[in-house]
Amino acid sequence: MSRTAIFIVALSSIEACTSIQLVSRYDENIDKQTQELQKSLDRHLTSLRFSSDDALKYEANQKFYTDVLSDINAIGVRASAIYKNKLTIQQLELAEQNLAWLVLLNKRCIDGALSIEQKEKVKSNGVDLSMDCKTENGATKNEPNRGGQKLKRAFIEPVRNMFNQNLGAIMALELAKKRGDGNDEESSK
Repeated sequence: MSRTAIFIVALSSIEACTSIQLVSRYDENIDKQTQELQKSLDRHLTSLRFSSDDALKYEANQKFYTDVLSDINAIGVRASAIYKNKLTIQQLELAEQNLAWLVLLNKRCIDGALSIEQKEKVKSNGVDLSMDCKTENGATKNEPNRGGQKLKRAFIEPVRNMFNQNLGAIMALELAKKRGDGNDEESSK
């Protein structure tokens, strides 16, 4: 065998043993936890559309928002532990920012669209689950005792759609990873 042929065979062997991983592999737990979170949010927001006015008060939703934040954090911890999982982490950060925005809406802490400065405060300081409006968390102004404020019904459907799109993107990414890792039945079809 010539040297060129030996070199080509050796190079092919080395090439066959190496792979480049651009994104993380599919994680069934992230997929399932995200599906559960999406169902929970969708169920809650759908029920608010037809609920009594008392159910629209921030104080009536505070525990639910706390649970949602805990779920996002739990998924985020798992996602952060996985190699090359930046895209999923970014989507989870967006979900947390969307939750912060929903909380601000429910407490009526904002007068209109968030300014760039308010968005930065939401991004850096996270969700404010207290009963108060705080400018450090993106509120237009500091105001105490906002628990009795009601979420406007007109906001519910756009917020529900926003979360469905955001969490749907995480699920779509996980499914794309699943199809791409070659270890499932779908990738062999």
